[in-house]
Amino acid sequence: MNVKVRRLLLSLLTISITGSLCVGLSATANAASNVSINLSAEKQVVRGFGGMNLPAWAGDLTAGQRETAFGNGENQLGLSVLRIYVDDNKNNWYKELPTAKKAIEHGAIVFATPWNPPSDMTETFNRNGDTSAKRLKYDKYAAYAQHLNDFVSYMKNNGVNLYAISIQNEPDYGKEWTWWTPQEVLKFMKENAGTINCKVMSPESFSYQKNMYNPILNDSQALANMDILGTHTYGTKVSDFAYPLFKQKGAGKELWMTEVYVPNSDANSADRWPEALDVAEHINNAMVEGDFQSYVWWYIRRSYGFIKEDGNVSKRGYMMAHFSKFVRPGYVRVDATKNPTTNVYVSAYKGNNKVVIVVINKGTSEVKQSFNVSNSKVSSVSSWQTTATANLAKSASSINVSNGSFTATLPAQSVTTFVGEIN
Repeated sequence: MNVKVRRLLLSLLTISITGSLCVGLSATANAASNVSINLSAEKQVVRGFGGMNLPAWAGDLTAGQRETAFGNGENQLGLSVLRIYVDDNKNNWYKELPTAKKAIEHGAIVFATPWNPPSDMTETFNRNGDTSAKRLKYDKYAAYAQHLNDFVSYMKNNGVNLYAISIQNEPDYGKEWTWWTPQEVLKFMKENAGTINCKVMSPESFSYQKNMYNPILNDSQALANMDILGTHTYGTKVSDFAYPLFKQKGAGKELWMTEVYVPNSDANSADRWPEALDVAEHINNAMVEGDFQSYVWWYIRRSYGFIKEDGNVSKRGYMMAHFSKFVRPGYVRVDATKNPTTNVYVSAYKGNNKVVIVVINKGTSEVKQSFNVSNSKVSSVSSWQTTATANLAKSASSINVSNGSFTATLPAQSVTTFVGEIN
């Protein structure tokens, strides 16, 4: 993530995502078709929304930033997932504890990802002419599994019960870390992953390359040893978010999007508007088109992240907050009209006797939008909006609901979260 060549690659890859985001904008107000929300048509269970903390590379979050990230009060993000780093040097593991403990204190779950095994477990090899490429020695697979177990035990003994541990960060992008082939991944998942005393997450592909996961899904023993399929979506086309083989073979397994930043990592880009709307749209697509159960950003605090270096929540952060503050762990995504009119994108969720509807209007005109919620009685609806001039501003009054239906105005280039009480 921290090398210039990677940024160039990501810029090229994200063209497929961002290139189509600015077309079809209208100069006048629109009347949209009805959004139908069926609370009985359940989709995936949501585990949460979160981000990465990596003290070894970017410094730890401060005490105040931890509260901003994992608290759910005013001007806080309500993150419910924290990703941490499995340093190959055990002497550095203590660095992960302060933020992980605070996240758990706020009810978040914590999972961990390694970039490299300890140096005595790796070897260099010739990969397409690169003689400095690194891989895990074939006779060290069991030792590496024990290394991951040691991290799980260390964290547990220091007050952090990990939800899961990954096998490898981006095994298909090993320029700065360890390469794995799909065959090597399969061997480890079959023969060694079952010895890990924690939920096991698959290696996390750089751009949801299905050839990394197909062998696992097609092997009963490897699949039995995998609890979570984790992936990154750098440059992944929305049309490739769906994974039919996982739908077919992955019953009882979880599907997580564990790292991304969009549309760029430009310095001080976190507050650019309407560029930040791309973040909300990407989250929406991950949930609706990809059926992901978790959505995890790269650095929580960064000049292009959810919290800026000064500790304040950014516009990109408020895009995440429209989901993370209201769609809580255990909520279930339900069927909703996902694109009722040009540039308007919708997802809906239920939980804790509430229905949550997140609506993105990327167009340059306001939209008067009607909604109908079926198979439950909705008594009242409140809303929060982010625009060029407002950040998660709550409406002054609740919205009138009649027989499960209501109408609201979506400002141009905005995100609105509606929360309805279900009787």
